[in-house]
Amino acid sequence: MKFSLIAVLVVALAIGSESASLVKRDASAELEKIAKYFQDLVDNLKNVEAPEMANKAKAYFEESRAQFQPMVEKLQEQLKPLSNIEDQIKPLAASVQAQVAPLSELVQSQVDDMLKFVVEKTKAIMPPK
Repeated sequence: MKFSLIAVLVVALAIGSESASLVKRDASAELEKIAKYFQDLVDNLKNVEAPEMANKAKAYFEESRAQFQPMVEKLQEQLKPLSNIEDQIKPLAASVQAQVAPLSELVQSQVDDMLKFVVEKTKAIMPPK
């Protein structure tokens, strides 16, 4: 039994070391592919001239603008009614403020009266000096 356990352990170690070496080889091959891709990309970018790239970028932006311009105009048309809301809310806010102002003054006067009452009662309770 000991011999079979040792044999299984040796086989497992051999398989494990072989699979690790395969992984290392695959990883280096993949790493080389990635490095080659980026090197090719850098070489291609070096070959492109700056004016050509600028013209391509300008054409791309013009195409994008042409695509988005109708959507922007449509959005602006949809938002126009919202700009009138401020004009409608101002009178409403003024009306609410006019109705709330007397109530807030009443609450303020009642709070002041209550504080005066508490101060007077506190002075009456305190011993004379």
